[in-house]
Amino acid sequence: MAADKLRPHDPLEYAKLLEWATGAKSILEIGSRYGYTLVDLAHTMDGKGTVVAIDLPGKFPWGESGSHVDLMANVKTLIDAGYKAMVFLDDSHDFARIVETSYLGPFDFIFIDGDHTYGGAKADWENYGLKGKTVVFHDIVRPKPGERQDLGVWKLWEEIKRDFKTEEFIAPDSKMGIGKVMLG
Repeated sequence: MAADKLRPHDPLEYAKLLEWATGAKSILEIGSRYGYTLVDLAHTMDGKGTVVAIDLPGKFPWGESGSHVDLMANVKTLIDAGYKAMVFLDDSHDFARIVETSYLGPFDFIFIDGDHTYGGAKADWENYGLKGKTVVFHDIVRPKPGERQDLGVWKLWEEIKRDFKTEEFIAPDSKMGIGKVMLG
């Protein structure tokens, strides 16, 4: 499976992400875009549990205009298959969204792949991270000079590694990487 706009992950890292999610009974994905990763994560679950997506379509530079159509269709597919699935088309940093989502948790697995700035990733970590047993971040690799310097997840990842039990997986020649925080 090659990385593409619907599943924008290195194939080896994607396989590791799905492995890490295997057996979860509840999943929260922040930054679901088209929802195909959400569906793949759901299919790794132990049974048909709770699946929650938060996405803000069209917000430059992370969201894509029109992606919510596929996201809503994918969530409906999960619902039709018996999952308790829901999507919030909203900013994950919105106070009402944080409160409402907290009532749906705690989550066995949280995938943070939304706002990739340092401040955005940190806010998602602080607002949602401790509501999960396993939290995975996408794009933990520090950009090289000349690459997108607005990617700041790596800075947060360096801080988290000092204070929590973590594991990371970076495929050969990958500019992305994924990192797992084990909380529960």
